Amino acid sequence: MLIKKRNEPLSLIGLQSLIDRLGNNHQYYFKVEEELRRRKAGYSGELNFDKHIKEFRPSYPFALIHDVCLFHNGVYFQMDSVLIMPDRIIIFEIKNLGGKLTVKTNPTQFIQEINGERKILQSPITELERKKIFLDRWLKERGINIPIKGMIALAFTNELFIEEDTGTEIAFTREIPIRLYNIEIEKELFNFGKVNTLARNIAESHQEYNPFPLTKTMNIDKKDIITGVICPGAVTRE
Repeated sequence: MLIKKRNEPLSLIGLQSLIDRLGNNHQYYFKVEEELRRRKAGYSGELNFDKHIKEFRPSYPFALIHDVCLFHNGVYFQMDSVLIMPDRIIIFEIKNLGGKLTVKTNPTQFIQEINGERKILQSPITELERKKIFLDRWLKERGINIPIKGMIALAFTNELFIEEDTGTEIAFTREIPIRLYNIEIEKELFNFGKVNTLARNIAESHQEYNPFPLTKTMNIDKKDIITGVICPGAVTRE
């Protein structure tokens, strides 16, 4: 059961509007352009995940919540997708990364290689572990105790090398429905009513992220913004 669908992020909408009103000779133009490209790629990967997860229709009760941000003890934590099952909760960390990916442990590293260039990425495993901790605390504060697992979803097919067991499941989005079907329900902690109630409580507790004003976030002076009506298909930049 889908409880909360995914909407286009406000940050993506805002960045598109910002770049349309920023001269391409501005010192931060390419910084905004790169951030917009990154956000578009991320959202595209999330939509790819959503397309494949629709195939998951188990016989037992479940609930799916997309793009939810919760607040606990002064900390916001955003989860790309959350699946509630009778015996566990799975948090999905969705990544849309091109090129060859190498995963190492001790310390955990994600290394991306594109056209011979290597780049060490912020580890999605670390991100996922942080979110598991905060969701567990959020639930226990409400008297709910259920195992929380994590899965990294790679939106498109990469050349992937996992050098050592990271303890975190990593899968391509097209594989995820089958992997979920292969999970055996160990002990029913939640029936249909409890799954539905928890899912709706999480969705109702969602804190929408407000990225505005982007001029402050991106350190851009307001006077640099091109004002007036922009004609569709004919953006003029100074």
